[in-house]
Amino acid sequence: MVYSKFLRDNKTGKKEQLPIILIVCEGERTEPNYFDQFEVTNITIDPRGIGDNTIRLVEYAIKESKRNDYDQVWCVFDKDSFPKDNFNSAVQLAQNNDFGIAYSNESFELWYILHFEFLNSQITRDQYIKKLNNIFKSKKDEGFPDSYKKNDPNIYRILKPYQHVALKNSKNLSKDYESELIPSSATQCPVTYVYKLVEELNKWIPSHRLD
Repeated sequence: MVYSKFLRDNKTGKKEQLPIILIVCEGERTEPNYFDQFEVTNITIDPRGIGDNTIRLVEYAIKESKRNDYDQVWCVFDKDSFPKDNFNSAVQLAQNNDFGIAYSNESFELWYILHFEFLNSQITRDQYIKKLNNIFKSKKDEGFPDSYKKNDPNIYRILKPYQHVALKNSKNLSKDYESELIPSSATQCPVTYVYKLVEELNKWIPSHRLD
């Protein structure tokens, strides 16, 4: 969903263009489904899942940023099994273009897990899924689905009550890496910087602005 691009000025009656945030995601559905559900106001968010790898994702973001006047551009991608040099180059390229970077190593599901527990051991993406399935099953009485579904369009709503836990855990997980140079990005594992994008979007949610 791309939210309305205009806001009517109550004094003049004229429509003013809202700030626009482009969110370019590696996954075609998982990440866009999540970001699409943020209940933002007075801003347009445009989450796009392009289904491409790290460097090509950033190149796509560069192309789109030249075609349109975005206020912010964010790149959301995973380390996965991509070569270390490719991953580091993508991070550097995004930084050189002043894009926000919300990468995860090993995968985006780490952000989901951190809603429930602190995880600082390296496990595979398959183990992430298994862990999420176990968490969901344990919370069935709270209205959780029987299992984690990767492309669940309601995933933001399901996780939202625990978001403050994920923000705290993500920051604790990344603090040891904050002083490291960009070339070492691929060796930061486990880590996720999705929290930075979430905090930015939260600025545009009325309930958070009142906190």
